[in-house]
Amino acid sequence: PGGRDALARFLRGGRVVFFVDRAVDILHVLRLSERHGFRPVIAGATGAWQVAPQLAASGATVIVDPLQNLPMTFDQLDARLDNAALLRQAGVRVAISQFDDLGTHNARKIRQLAGNAVANGMAWEDALKAITAEPARAFGVADRVGSIEVGKRADLVLWNGDPLDVTTTATAVFMDGRNKPLVSRQTL
Repeated sequence: PGGRDALARFLRGGRVVFFVDRAVDILHVLRLSERHGFRPVIAGATGAWQVAPQLAASGATVIVDPLQNLPMTFDQLDARLDNAALLRQAGVRVAISQFDDLGTHNARKIRQLAGNAVANGMAWEDALKAITAEPARAFGVADRVGSIEVGKRADLVLWNGDPLDVTTTATAVFMDGRNKPLVSRQTL
């Protein structure tokens, strides 16, 4: 499907993620969303810190990679490690993802990325929400997942320390209410 089809689905209640980095492009997305009456989800957003007040006012969710501080393209010249922290301090809804691997095979690193955001000024609670509640809200599933509440589906992991610290390990994992064994190739 082309861009017009994707936008039409979005305007009917679907979700479209706009991958833009430069502040000027982010402002274009905000104007488009205002004109058509939707709340945008913006990913990449290495220059988002420059337009944080406008993003906060729009109600947009911004998906950032907290390790993106070196520009890989001309559009990413404004990349900085404290982007997530600056956005949250301005009241922007922030979610965390990883863009450099472009795949789910390294999804296990998401807690490390949140820890890096904390190391660069983001509040711990905001970083945890950025990998749980905020993505669920942005994609319209917060009524079912994203937080631990009665009636919601949740997997629960118990850690031997701070879950956003890369050296911390899981001591128990519960999926669908069942305690799962922690035996893997690595533990064997």
